[in-house]
Amino acid sequence: MSRRRVEKFNYSTKEIFVRVFKYAMKSKYLLLISLFALIIYSAFDIIQPLIIKRVIDDELAGVQTTWVEVSESDSNTAIFNGKYYSKQNTDEPIDGEEFTIRFFEDNYYLITGRVGEKDTIIEVDEEIVFETTDSSTYTREYVKLSKDDLFEFYRPSINPIILMIIYYAIVSIIIIIARYIQNVTFRASSMRLTLEMRKSAFDKINRLPISYFSKEPKGKIVTKMIHDSEGVEGLYQVVFSIISAVISLVMIYGGLFYLDTKLALLTLLAFPIIYLWMRIYRRVVNRYNHIIREMNSRINGKLAEFVNTVSIIQIFNKEKKMTEEYNDLLFDNYKTKMRHLKINTNYGFNLLNLIRRLVIAGIIVYFSLRYFSPTAVVVGTTIYVYIEYLEKIMGPINEIFSNLNALEDSLVSSSRIFEFLDEDEDTGLGEVTGVRFNGDISFKDIHFKYEKDNYVLKGINFDVKAGDFVGIVGATGSGKSTLISLLERFYDIEEGAILIDGVNYHEYSKQDVRNNIGIILQDPSIFEGTIKSNVTFGIDATDEEVIDILLKIGADKFVKDYPLGIHSRVAYMGENLSTGEKQLIAFARILLRNPSIVILDEATANIDTETEMLIQNALTVLSEKRTTFVIAHRLSTIKNADIIYVMDDGKIVESGTHQELYNNENGKYRAMYDALN
Repeated sequence: MSRRRVEKFNYSTKEIFVRVFKYAMKSKYLLLISLFALIIYSAFDIIQPLIIKRVIDDELAGVQTTWVEVSESDSNTAIFNGKYYSKQNTDEPIDGEEFTIRFFEDNYYLITGRVGEKDTIIEVDEEIVFETTDSSTYTREYVKLSKDDLFEFYRPSINPIILMIIYYAIVSIIIIIARYIQNVTFRASSMRLTLEMRKSAFDKINRLPISYFSKEPKGKIVTKMIHDSEGVEGLYQVVFSIISAVISLVMIYGGLFYLDTKLALLTLLAFPIIYLWMRIYRRVVNRYNHIIREMNSRINGKLAEFVNTVSIIQIFNKEKKMTEEYNDLLFDNYKTKMRHLKINTNYGFNLLNLIRRLVIAGIIVYFSLRYFSPTAVVVGTTIYVYIEYLEKIMGPINEIFSNLNALEDSLVSSSRIFEFLDEDEDTGLGEVTGVRFNGDISFKDIHFKYEKDNYVLKGINFDVKAGDFVGIVGATGSGKSTLISLLERFYDIEEGAILIDGVNYHEYSKQDVRNNIGIILQDPSIFEGTIKSNVTFGIDATDEEVIDILLKIGADKFVKDYPLGIHSRVAYMGENLSTGEKQLIAFARILLRNPSIVILDEATANIDTETEMLIQNALTVLSEKRTTFVIAHRLSTIKNADIIYVMDDGKIVESGTHQELYNNENGKYRAMYDALN
């Protein structure tokens, strides 16, 4: 890629995101549904640990708390020795004698009075001995609880536990449904994005100038359209994953602040470290992703070149050399990918795991210090819920990091496909208005160059009347095909003018010009399908019209000799047809279009004598009442031309009829004719 192109297409990450977002908005309703479902399941995802905490703290472990003897029974009271007991859910004293249930050495005890949560049992004898945090001791009376007795104290928790299980099941079902909706709608929107991207890329092909395709390898173009368009979908998915992670983080941190505000603030300190690490990591892997993507394009381009020229490679016995070239590309790509893998392995997920474990260790230390504090109380399940939330935090962060490589790769892919979409388009395309040319053509002082100061045409001037048969001959590189390319408006003229029916053809759209000009190349383009589909090529024509045209040009064999006639199958690139048969289909295709001007560019160069006679007959039919240009390799093709122009080094050096030119004994035409005959 040239320096100009690099500077021209140097997209920032923000620019790429904005453009992908515009494509994503074509599926905005699916995207909104997906985001809504994401918020739903993210919110309910943080509720589940709180439900578990509620069951453990308030019901399962909650039996080891302060109980108060009450006078009446209800659904929240336990019955023991004919008395009623209710949980004390507040630190404020209430009416009624207080008791505490504690577990020690495989037994539960009902202890008289209130016991501090940090006071520990050190001995059970006639009374229970407790030690406080300041090492002082005190005793309490107790009753040892049997399994049946303990069950009575658990009985008030049965209904709440069942209710919590139902809540948990409902939340789980909501999460499953929301995740399903989110996944389906997101996948649908991402596939729609790829569809729109590929449609845009294919539409772009039709608006690019011919000069682009002469400079850019076909394999590289195909890679951009297929693989890089998928890379945009990957970017879309990664961005959505990051958005999902952010939403999840916000939801989870809401739960963290609910549990412990101070610790939630402390864990936020890890984010600057993670962010800095992410920036450095992105910068490194981005460079490798650019190299890998470019090398993949080169490999595909080289592979396409080998496939298209396999017969030449085999004729010259260059299989080994071509294999070595291709293997060198593959090995270079392999080495780059291995370096990329090492960076990803050493500084990607493994480093994130290290940070996660360090944060978990910090949480354990934090809660341990709080436990030893004389003023703080630790609920065991708070550590569980906090670590559970931490795992849920690290999940989205891990998702981001696991996709960070994909993000950089997708950014590279996106920049490449947007580079393709932003290529300078062919000017003057316009629309087909239906204008019909008579066929008068004038070339006025045409100068043309493909590269700076390297002129291919130098002052071309001549006039052609409607219906004339014009032959153009000359040595290779004399400018014949360039002249015809200008007439087809494959390139734009900067010096001189071409007039059609007395009007500068720039005043017509290129589509109108090309709609009035039919061109047949040395290697005609044949498409997989049928003979009829290749002849009609998008024109709505009946079988009878196609058959009539084939018979006119002498292509009877397509009608009479083929078992299915014009509905016979044509293989990929016409591999089951001879060169002459391909040319006859090309002639029929042009004749069906009925253009005012016809161009044959070396159309008889690669055919045998018998087929040439058929082509000559087809040419006679095709050129009738049409302005016809024939670039001839076989001079017999233009022997009956109204005028022949001889070109050399970008100039017209001779002109006249065949006889006039042949009579010039020192002329180039005569020398060419005698050499070929």
